[in-house]
Amino acid sequence: MTPDTCPLVVSAILVLSGCSKPDIPRDFKLDLSSVIDSTDPARISVRAYSAEGAATVGENDYDFKVTPKDLATVDSHGTLICKRSGDGTVALTLGPNSRTAPVKCRLVARIDASDVGRVELTKGLIAPKIRVLGQRGEELDGIQLLLSSKNTEVLIPQGSQLLPKNVGTATILARAGQVSQTFKVDVIRSLAPEALPLEQNRKIYFSLEPGKYELQVTLPEPKRLAAEWRSAPYCNYAATAKEHVSVCVLRAKGGVVFDSPPYLMSGSTEISTSGVAIAEVP
Repeated sequence: MTPDTCPLVVSAILVLSGCSKPDIPRDFKLDLSSVIDSTDPARISVRAYSAEGAATVGENDYDFKVTPKDLATVDSHGTLICKRSGDGTVALTLGPNSRTAPVKCRLVARIDASDVGRVELTKGLIAPKIRVLGQRGEELDGIQLLLSSKNTEVLIPQGSQLLPKNVGTATILARAGQVSQTFKVDVIRSLAPEALPLEQNRKIYFSLEPGKYELQVTLPEPKRLAAEWRSAPYCNYAATAKEHVSVCVLRAKGGVVFDSPPYLMSGSTEISTSGVAIAEVP
């Protein structure tokens, strides 16, 4: 190697070493999804600020660190994959600055809609009792739950809530992360018809229009109760129990006559509908 070629070699080495070292920004911040709900890769963005305050998204390789180590993996390109549910941080140091961002892994394993039950038509917008569960059966917080309905004439979904429109049964699809679950919801309409006394106040009569109805009578202790459905004798009911339920479809205008709870319990002729509920049902 001649003396004349030495400066060229040194210059080439300096250029190569300079290219491998990224510029150090004046400041930076880490951007990451607030909640990660699956094992799909999530992206960490490095937003760098120059001395003049201009912001750019860094495209270099970085030495990210995740704490705790078993929460997630992350590569030099900012690709983060959750390994379990839990909270932690991702950290990066560039020059004199160190910055962190929260990592919230919520790996959805199952959606439980077993406690949704019935929905009252007149209640307006409701939040159904749906649980989003993790791999160990724990309930996960902060998960975005999306609902859709196959029967929008009965229930209209609005995000994670439902708006009842008509009495009926709707099939709802719930989605969270990469998991989905279908379930059925009955929309009912509670009624408050006038309680008309019959047979010297020993019985009560509710007048009803054509439709499907459910009569519920809850007593302090088991007693025999009879219910007669006017215009639908095939629905008549009689049983000894503490909680009585009788369902009937009235194809014409009619009603239901049933034993007055005060008379059953104490022989009282006071007309009271305490413990009595009647609703239009699907």
